[in-house]
Amino acid sequence: MATIGIRTSSVFSIGIAGPSRIAARYIPRKRLIPHGGIKLRRSISSLSGSQVNNLLPTLEDLGLQRGDNVTVAVSGGVDSATTLRILRELPINLDVIFMRNWDPILSESSSPPSSNSNYSLSYNSSSRQNSGTAGVQSTCQWEKDWNDVQLITKLVGISNDKVRLIDLSKEYWSRVFEPSINVWENGGTPNPDIDCNREIKFGALMEHLPRSERHFLATGHYGRVDHSSSSTISKLMRAKDHTKDQTYYLSQMNESQLSRTILPLGNLTKSTVRQLANYWNLPNANKEESMGVCFIGERGKFGDFISQYTAPPTSQGHIVSPSGEILGDHKGLWYYTIGQRAKIPNQLKPLFVAKKGVGENNQDILVVPGQDHPLLQCKSVTTHKFHWIHGKYPTDLIGNDNDGKINIQVRHRMKPVQAKISKPDQDGGVTVEFLEPLSGVSPGQVVAIWYANWCLGSGVIKDTQRLGEES
Repeated sequence: MATIGIRTSSVFSIGIAGPSRIAARYIPRKRLIPHGGIKLRRSISSLSGSQVNNLLPTLEDLGLQRGDNVTVAVSGGVDSATTLRILRELPINLDVIFMRNWDPILSESSSPPSSNSNYSLSYNSSSRQNSGTAGVQSTCQWEKDWNDVQLITKLVGISNDKVRLIDLSKEYWSRVFEPSINVWENGGTPNPDIDCNREIKFGALMEHLPRSERHFLATGHYGRVDHSSSSTISKLMRAKDHTKDQTYYLSQMNESQLSRTILPLGNLTKSTVRQLANYWNLPNANKEESMGVCFIGERGKFGDFISQYTAPPTSQGHIVSPSGEILGDHKGLWYYTIGQRAKIPNQLKPLFVAKKGVGENNQDILVVPGQDHPLLQCKSVTTHKFHWIHGKYPTDLIGNDNDGKINIQVRHRMKPVQAKISKPDQDGGVTVEFLEPLSGVSPGQVVAIWYANWCLGSGVIKDTQRLGEES
């Protein structure tokens, strides 16, 4: 791989706003909008050249050395595209991988890539065209994203032979999708995004990288990896932009994965990332942000989608009150979430889901009146075997937390809260006791732990203890 442009300090002079001199021959001066149309947002304020130079990370900031090899996972979104463009400023060797993770067909048939394609394909895309029909459209629109990636890499100056499409749909199906279905089916609330990062993005994808000491994987996640030479370990740290911080989703990574990971967006805010993308004329600079789990997308009826993959319940499930009165029936535990309002006709007060999988056959759903009901307030959780990023329970950090630096989250973007953490039990699980009760906590969710901004790991919730229950 050819060495990319050189940048030796965090500040260097550029006479005018626009692409750097290093990349000027690769980046057109006018905005290019791809055919097929990337959906645009409103324009945002522009940056000057000196502002851009002050924002960009150095080799030292990222724990890199001149001549290192970095594979960039580019999805077609603005975050990963800006990540690639940032790294283009550094004297390192770059290549790009696009992951195809979801295929509703999971077809074994395929056709060879187009003869006029110069891109390296690890997957031969199935033909979607039919003379009489419009074909099958993937919910994730992976084909459109792949086209966007090819446009982006061309503009950034990455040669076609350095851009690959990797098909990980089977790995995603077996390692992420099927386990999630099992959790939903049994009344839990899984987090496929955390599983995807552990099993796919930093698992199966990283297995495609050369086993070289100086070969890294870069992604557009908002977080920081501290590769400081003063430490013997690589630490996962919160992003500067706490409203976008994604270390919750990365909390099941291990130290080996972290040691090979680069997160260039860690010290940038989302708005700044968009400003950089506009400054560099990236074609997806104003592309709408994708939301939700890939295989669910923006489907209107989540429960109906999941029902296609679950086994029919062995017995009819009921919606019941705390006294045991049957208030109605339901089609499946996965149609309901802890804390949501249950729409049951002929009820005088609003009712909310407090617990799933109750009753003789573990198929009933308990509802309670009012959002402030004690059975909706969770005071502590116990986990299955807890995943410690650095391999073991950090007694020096958790056991001696006299400064209240331990904080937790049970979902992305919730405000971190203080908690007390028990020592692991014989199965490796821990009990997390909240200083103030939390609402909407369910088995299957993930509770993650930080020491200040340092993510220590996470565990899947096995059980919850609520105010309205006896100890």
